[in-house]
Amino acid sequence: METSTEVPVASAIWAVEQVAAELRETYLGVAAAMVLLERVGAGCPHPALRLARRSAGDALDLAGEVDQQVTDGVRRLRVAAGHIEPNTIGGLVEVLDSVGSQWSAAADRIRLLPARVTAAGRQLRDAVPADAPPADPGDSTEVTAGQKHNPDVTAGQKHNPDVTAGQKHSPEAATRQRQHDTRPTARQAHDTETAARQWQHAAEQLDLMAECLTSAVAALGSYTDGLSGAEPATR
Repeated sequence: METSTEVPVASAIWAVEQVAAELRETYLGVAAAMVLLERVGAGCPHPALRLARRSAGDALDLAGEVDQQVTDGVRRLRVAAGHIEPNTIGGLVEVLDSVGSQWSAAADRIRLLPARVTAAGRQLRDAVPADAPPADPGDSTEVTAGQKHNPDVTAGQKHNPDVTAGQKHSPEAATRQRQHDTRPTARQAHDTETAARQWQHAAEQLDLMAECLTSAVAALGSYTDGLSGAEPATR
């Protein structure tokens, strides 16, 4: 039978747990925004950006402290009400198993990402060949160079507007110009190769992240097996 204090206490616990849940969601949003800020502001020494990063970090630290205080208070009230036993092995194993399951699910999801990043890098390399020329090697540059050393031709063109107009509007000149506009330059090829290498490094880091999570899951499993008195499972 519930006492006169149990209902308001349970209501208070429920209310503060809702706050804690919203706080955790907000924490993730702030952390994600900090990652974005670090990416776009990397290497910028401006005091305002440093202050923004420091203040956001302080906010995350405070959020962790708030969550700890709320969780401890809720647990204390539940222990006092006899709803849970303090520091039970079974309760600890249950929490650790839940953490291990979340890490394992995250590792499974992350393992699918490197292949997608690698495929994007391959597509990037295929789009811009690494041996792209630095400039259009068309005949127009050779003609120009020849004109520089042939004053008679140059002078003749100056007095022959039909020749000049014909060169400007000839189909061959237009084709060469289109090829020059669409052909990747050496600079584009360099940027493409650099981006592809960075993406490959990111894919390798994702593989490493999945391995780290898998290792963490195995370590937790070994610990919980020891707590429960079971033989360590082979993983």
